[in-house]
Order: sequence, then C-alpha cells, then structure tokens
Amino acid sequence: MNPSTAGRRILLLHHELTPALTMTAALEKAGFQVVEGNLPDLALHELVHDPPCLILAAEGTGGHSVETLTRNLKLDAFLGRLPLIVFVRDCRLNDIDWSALGVDDFITIPYRVEDVVHRMRLCLSRLTRSLDANPLTRLPGNTTILFETTSRIQSKQPFALAYVDIDNFKSFNDRYGYGRGDEVLIVACRILTTVVGELAGPEGFVGHVGGDDFVFMSRPQTIDAICQTVIKRFDLVIPDFYDREDRLKGYIDSVDRRGNKEQFPIMSLSIAVVTNEQSHIAHPGDVSKIASELKKRAKALKGSVYVKDQRGQAVDAFSTTTDSTAQHPASHT
Repeated sequence: MNPSTAGRRILLLHHELTPALTMTAALEKAGFQVVEGNLPDLALHELVHDPPCLILAAEGTGGHSVETLTRNLKLDAFLGRLPLIVFVRDCRLNDIDWSALGVDDFITIPYRVEDVVHRMRLCLSRLTRSLDANPLTRLPGNTTILFETTSRIQSKQPFALAYVDIDNFKSFNDRYGYGRGDEVLIVACRILTTVVGELAGPEGFVGHVGGDDFVFMSRPQTIDAICQTVIKRFDLVIPDFYDREDRLKGYIDSVDRRGNKEQFPIMSLSIAVVTNEQSHIAHPGDVSKIASELKKRAKALKGSVYVKDQRGQAVDAFSTTTDSTAQHPASHT
C-alpha cells in the first residue's frame, strides 16, 4: 500500500456495474478507499464526516452527458469543491469545450485500470502543489518547505537552510501601498531563485513562507556565496522602489506597531542560516527553533546581514552597511 494514498477516499460515480467492480478493486489495491454511487442516491451527509479527496465520474452517470454531469457536480456546495476526473468516450473528445468544463483531468474509454491510478495520483499531486504555492510569487509554500526540510534531514547528508526576512517591509507597505509592496516581494523572489539556481543548481530550493518571509536551501559549501550574492543584489535594486525624496534621506516617516511615529531605514535583509555540519538535526522543529534565535541576532544588526549557525563555532555575519565588508561575531551554543 502506498503511504501517500492510504486512507484517502475516492467517490466513484458510474453507470456500468462490471467496470466499476474492476475499478474499485484496483483502487483499493492501490491504497484508496472507494465510495460508489450515483448522484441521486448519494447520502451526502455521510460523506461530509469523512469527505473524499477526489471524484471519478463516468459520462452517462444518471443518464447525463459529461457537460451536464460536471455542471451538476460543480453546483453542489460540497461536491463542487472536490477535484474531478471524468471518463469520456474517445469519439467525444473533440465535441467538448474543455476550457469551460471545469474538470481537473479526463480519461478516455476504453481505459487501462492501472492508468487511472497513475492519473489520480498525478491529479492529487498537482492539486497539492497548486494549493501550496504562494499566489503572488508561485513559489512552494509551507507544506512543500516542511517536506523538503524533512527529506534533507532524513537523507543524513550535509545541508544548509536559510530563513530570509525583509526588514522594514511593513513600514514600506504602509507608506507606498500593497501594490508596490507586492513588486518588492516579486523582485525578492526573482533574486532568490536566480542566485540559488546559479550557485546551488539542482540541489537548491527556494520557498515562500508567506508575506516577506522566504526560505532557501543548498549544500553548506555554497550557502555563504548565496547569502552574500543575494544581499548584494537586493541592496543594489531596493532603493529604486522608494521615491527620490525618501531615497535621498535614507528612511521613510511612518508609525510603528504601537502607532508611534518613527523613521524606518531603507529595506534590508536579515538571513538566519542553519546547518547540520557540526551537530545533528533530528526534526524540522529543531531548524525552526535555531533559526528563530539567529534571526533575532540578525535583526539586531544594521543593514543586510546573514548570521550562520554552526553550533560550537563562532561564525561571522556578513553586512553591507559600510563601504568595506563589516564583520559581526555571532555564534550559537
């Protein structure tokens, strides 16, 4: 049984008994739980308590065309939000307006049962990625970040994970509006993905926790170069997002979270880097705890910095606040 599908329920809407029996057996063998039925006879109150994760519906169910069947399903407040795969005859493919149908995938009749299982898994995987992705940057979100972190921990290979926070982003949003704030997040995304792609290659990963918080991962030997390059490129472009007057002053006038007037410097980056080079990390929670402490240290420093943890060793934080590279000792025990 596939652990990723164990316990997942599938609602199978059919109109031919024998193929349904064959399909049900194959799906259960693959680790799914199958609820069979026909739209008029469904006990929806029973499904609500243990909802299916996907609907498989055959054209002809209830005597309906695939267009009518899909419309009826999508109009239902409960069933309409579930991913839907439809079975259609091969001769019908060119008659259907797929862009207006609202289904997630289709399978032609006749079909191979094993292909149905593969298409279902692909559909569910695609849906998970879509729901997890940040709507603005399209970077993977918390579910994928957790999976990626766990995977690297379990591999027992050396890795480095960096949490990125944009300092003074809230005050920028308050001063210039969310539209310009979104532009900053998109540029930050582009810088991160470009630099990680250039320096870490296929072993790199970039995720968007939410708001102005990002994550990237790489091998430990490339993390310093990535942090330094990200900081340099961010600090180079970010002043252009400010009006000339604010850019020349080097700050904006805004209010803090208590409503007090304050001067906020040009946005910068605080990066907290966690690595398993010197000490074993057993759980993603360990990474979050260490990163939280390091991020506080980074935020206490002026300008864009990264603070790297190698527990037991003193590690410098890189800063771009002066003409020459400033070094700030930062260690974690």
